[in-house]
Amino acid sequence: MIRHFCASAFVINPYNKKILLIKHKKNKKWTQPGGHIEGNETPEEAAVREVFEETGIRIKLLGERFPREEDFIRPLGIQKNRRTTNDGETHMHVDIIYAAIPNDESNVVLNSLESDDIGWFSRDELDFIDCFPDIKITMDYILKHIIK
Repeated sequence: MIRHFCASAFVINPYNKKILLIKHKKNKKWTQPGGHIEGNETPEEAAVREVFEETGIRIKLLGERFPREEDFIRPLGIQKNRRTTNDGETHMHVDIIYAAIPNDESNVVLNSLESDDIGWFSRDELDFIDCFPDIKITMDYILKHIIK
């Protein structure tokens, strides 16, 4: 099995409580922006870079640095996502996920090489779009525990 390490961010606007999602080109589902961690790049750097590349939004990652302030931000979680390619090979994406907020009020910019669509969604709207169940679970957690 081939393993890839990735980083992504659940970007939530703290004022209107909407989440920023992209419609993934390969699986055609709405998901958080993110991607592969490049060589000599930290998971934090990868999450920030991927969100900007896919949406045009600059973000601030949320979370504590533990046990020292100069340590990395503790991720929200680490997901194990498996997929099988057309040739039958199994890949595992180990996705280090973060909660984040936009740095400013920039407009989103669709990167058509990366995704088919982009948008901000309320929690209620997630029930009417094609997204993975963990998107709803993670958004609920962030709204209850991080952005109140």
